[in-house]
Amino acid sequence: MFEEKVGIITGGTSGIGLATAELLAKEGMHVVLASRSAEKGEEALSIIKKWSPNSIFIKTDVTISEDVKNLVSQTYSTFGKIDIGFNNAANTEASSAATHQFKEEDFDHLINVTLKSVWLCMKYQLQVMTKQNNGAIVNTSSMDALLCSAGTGVYAAGKSGVIALTKSVAQEYGHQNIRINSLCPGAFRTSMLEEKFSTLSPEEKVKLDESYKSLNALGRIGDPYEAAKTVKWLLSDDASFVTGQNIIVDGGIGFKFT
Repeated sequence: MFEEKVGIITGGTSGIGLATAELLAKEGMHVVLASRSAEKGEEALSIIKKWSPNSIFIKTDVTISEDVKNLVSQTYSTFGKIDIGFNNAANTEASSAATHQFKEEDFDHLINVTLKSVWLCMKYQLQVMTKQNNGAIVNTSSMDALLCSAGTGVYAAGKSGVIALTKSVAQEYGHQNIRINSLCPGAFRTSMLEEKFSTLSPEEKVKLDESYKSLNALGRIGDPYEAAKTVKWLLSDDASFVTGQNIIVDGGIGFKFT
């Protein structure tokens, strides 16, 4: 289904991004990985090339317009088209503080990474997709956008913006056969989560692990491939009549608390 298709995956060097890249590469897609880290990018690319030898990595800061423009331009010049965009770049330095203590520079950083980056990626991806009259995009939001817990207001606002932006832009481009959806993942065993655990004592790790597991109906933390399979479906022709939707993959957090 993805053979000879071309897809850009931001935040594709770990977690859900890398898992999605692997699944799509195994089905013959030419993957374009994007990340700020050249080292991580080349490591991830070596994995992807096992199944998709023409795949490439482009060092990109998705908060910088020229970087995103270059990402899309290089992809198009290399492959002549862009079929898929998975705008998944994550914030690895999320700040959590009471509103009256939150720094303005942290606000700007969080909004740039969570929301502006998605807008920039779509802005340039759509310039190519509108010429082709086809394409599929998935933007990563977060369950924080829906749960809005204390201390995460700015992050939640940015991720909520991703959902709203997705729905609005999907309305704009549906008539050109371009589908745009968002993904709301819950807790997954990604490098971001592992980094959080690495700072804790053994006792604190056990406590936090149990806390995460108790949040959802399935009673466990998700595997990145479980989210990646949902992204793969949204990007596939099997979801050809799905657009403007926010798909929740959280093990039943919403089900448990409603």
